[in-house]
Amino acid sequence: MEFSSEYNEYIAFNSYGGFNKNKDEYHILNTKTPLPWCNIMANENFGTVVSSYGTVYTYYKNSQGFKLTNWCNDWISFKPGEIFKGIYDTNYNLVYGFGYTKVLQEDNLISKKMDIFIPEKNNVKIQKITLENKCAKMQECVIEYKLEPVLGVAQETNLQYILCRNIDGILELKNPYSIDFSNCVAFVKVNCNTENTKVEYNPDEYVIKITTKIPENKQEEYAILFGCVENIEDIDKIIEQYNTIEKVDEEYENTKKYWANLVKKDFKLGDEYLEIMQNGWLLYQTIVCRLFARSAFYQSGGAIGYRDQLQDTLALINSWPEKTREQIILNSSKQFEKGDVLHWWHPHNNSGIRTYFSDDYLWLPYVLSEYINKTGDTDILDVKTSFLEDKPMGDRREVYDIYNNIDKEATVYEHAKLAINFGLSRINEENGLLEIGDGDWNDGFSSIRGESVWLTFFMMDILKRFSKIAKIKKDSEMSKICDKKRHIFKHSIFANAWDEDHFVRAFFENGAVLGSNSNKECKIDLISQAWAVIAMKEYPDVKNELMEALKSVDKYLVDKENMIVKLLYPAFDKPKNNPGYIKAYVPGTRENGGQYTHAATWLAKAYFELGMEKEGLEILRFINPIYHSDTKERVEKYMVEPYVVAADIYSNENHMGRGGWTWYTGSSAWMYKVIEDYLTNKKK
Repeated sequence: MEFSSEYNEYIAFNSYGGFNKNKDEYHILNTKTPLPWCNIMANENFGTVVSSYGTVYTYYKNSQGFKLTNWCNDWISFKPGEIFKGIYDTNYNLVYGFGYTKVLQEDNLISKKMDIFIPEKNNVKIQKITLENKCAKMQECVIEYKLEPVLGVAQETNLQYILCRNIDGILELKNPYSIDFSNCVAFVKVNCNTENTKVEYNPDEYVIKITTKIPENKQEEYAILFGCVENIEDIDKIIEQYNTIEKVDEEYENTKKYWANLVKKDFKLGDEYLEIMQNGWLLYQTIVCRLFARSAFYQSGGAIGYRDQLQDTLALINSWPEKTREQIILNSSKQFEKGDVLHWWHPHNNSGIRTYFSDDYLWLPYVLSEYINKTGDTDILDVKTSFLEDKPMGDRREVYDIYNNIDKEATVYEHAKLAINFGLSRINEENGLLEIGDGDWNDGFSSIRGESVWLTFFMMDILKRFSKIAKIKKDSEMSKICDKKRHIFKHSIFANAWDEDHFVRAFFENGAVLGSNSNKECKIDLISQAWAVIAMKEYPDVKNELMEALKSVDKYLVDKENMIVKLLYPAFDKPKNNPGYIKAYVPGTRENGGQYTHAATWLAKAYFELGMEKEGLEILRFINPIYHSDTKERVEKYMVEPYVVAADIYSNENHMGRGGWTWYTGSSAWMYKVIEDYLTNKKK
C-alpha cells in the first residue's frame, strides 16, 4: 500500500498530508491544498514542476527561455501545462520524494499509479503508468496526455510557430524561429511491451491517447517519455534506453539512489522536525530547485544569480565540495576588469545584466574563504579564468546584453582580491561607510543611493577572512590592508551607525538615516544587527552593544506568538525618503516588514556565534515550515508546502502567518548551513 489508512502513521499530519515514517516522502491525501503544493524534479539541463493541482510545466536547458510546456503560476485559475484525462485528474493522491513523484488514483476497480522522474543524465521525463484491474472481468482504461506547448518563453508568442508531427509513433515538436533553441526537438513516445495497449498520436491537438485492455485481476504497464534533444538522431537512442519496463524500473531505482546519496543525512538534533528538514529536504530544495532548475511555481527565472547560486553552494562544501568549487570558478569568470560582476546571467547564450548592486562581487571572496577554510583546497586560488568584455553602462543604471569572455585572465585569488579592492574604492569619505549603489543584499533598497551599514559589516567579515587567504598567498600587503581597513570600518560604524540600542541600516544620499529610532518607518532592520554580531563578535570592547542590538531584535522583530522574524519594523507605508521599490509591497509582506527567511537564518547564526544556542534554536524552529503546518489550523493559516522553506512569511495583520514564495529561495541553503555549522558537527 502506498498510503496508510491510519493518519497517526504520518508525522506532522495536517488533514492534507504528512511525512512518512522514513521522513523522506511527503504524502498528500487531500490534493485540495490551500495553495498548490509542488515537487520539482530535474537534472542539470532538464526539469519539470508538478503540483497538487496538476503538472505545472516542463523545460529544457533554460527554465525561463525554453519552456517545453506552458508555465502557469495563477493558483486561482490554474491551467496545467500538461493535462491528463484518466489519471491525475480526479480523486488522486500524491507522494513526493527526492527525485520522484507518485500519482495514485482508483476508478471503477482500476488502480492507477504514475511514477514520474527525470534521470540523472538523459534529458527526458519518464512517466511510468501501472494499471491494475481489481475486477473479475476484463476492463478498458483510456488515458489521454495533452501538451500545452511553448518551446520558448511564452505560449502566446511561440505557439503559432511550433511544428508538430507524428513520425513512426513519435510525436515531435520544433520551433524553427527560436533564437537560441531552433535546433531543439521535443518528443513524446509511449513505450509499451504489450499488445493490450494501443497508442494514438494527434499532432494537431498535441494529444496522445492510450487505450489499454486489462485482463481480470491483472496489471498492465507502459511509460510515457517526454524529452528534448539537439540532435534528432538522439531521440531513438533515448527511446531505446527505456524500451522495456525493466529498463525503466532500473533507471527509476538509479535516480532514487542518486538523489538519496546527494541529500539524505542522518543527523541527530533532538528535534524531530529539525531533523526532517536537515536530513534531506533542505538539501533537495537547494540542489534540485536553486542549482538545477532555477524555477518553481512562483518564479521561472532560469538565470544564474551571481550571489544567489554562490551562497547556495555554501551548503554543499562538506557533502559535495566539487560543486562549490565549480561554482566559485564559474563566478570568477563573470567579473569585469574594474571588479564589478554580472548581477545574473543565462548560461545558454551569455546574456546577463550589469548593475550597480553593491554586494554581488563580494560574495566571491566570502564563499572562496569559507570553501578553503572547510576543505583546505588552496589549489583553487591558482585556477585561471577570463574577464568579461567591458560594455560601459554610461548614464544607465543597468544594462542587459551579451557578455563574452576576453583573452585576459586572472587567478581565482586575483579575481577575489579585485572584488575586495573594488568594494574598498566605494567608501564615502564623510562617514567611512560603503556605498549602497542600487541596492545591497536587499534589492528593494533601490533608491537610497547613500551608504549601507550592513554592507560595511559584511565587508568587515570578508576582510577578516581574506587576510588569512592573503597570507596563504604570501601577499603581506593585502593582508595588512584587510586588517587595517577592518579596524577603520569598526571605528566608522560606531562613530556614525550606533543608535542607542541598535545599529542603523543605511544612509540616504541626502544624509538622512534609515533604521533609526528617529524614523517613523523602519526604525530597526534585522540584518544590520545580525551581521554586527557576525562581523564583530571577536571584539571584547563591543560585547555590550552587540547584546543590546540582539535585545532590540527580540523586542521589535521577533513575533513569538506567530513564529515570525520580521526583516524590519515598522513596515514602509508613506516614507519621508524613498527607499526604493520595497515600498511597493503591501506593509507586512516580503521585504517590507514581513519575514524574509534568508535574513532570519542570519539571526540564528548570530545567536550561535555568541554561544546562545537556546535562542538560535528558537529562530530555527520559527523558520522551519513543519512548525507552521503540523495541524489543520496551522496549515490553513500558513497555506504553503510543509516540506520546503518559504522565502517569506507575511506579518500583515490581514494575512498574518501566511507563507509566500516557496522552493526558489536561498534560505534553504542558509538554514542547512547554520544547522550544519553549529548543531550537527557536535551531535552526529
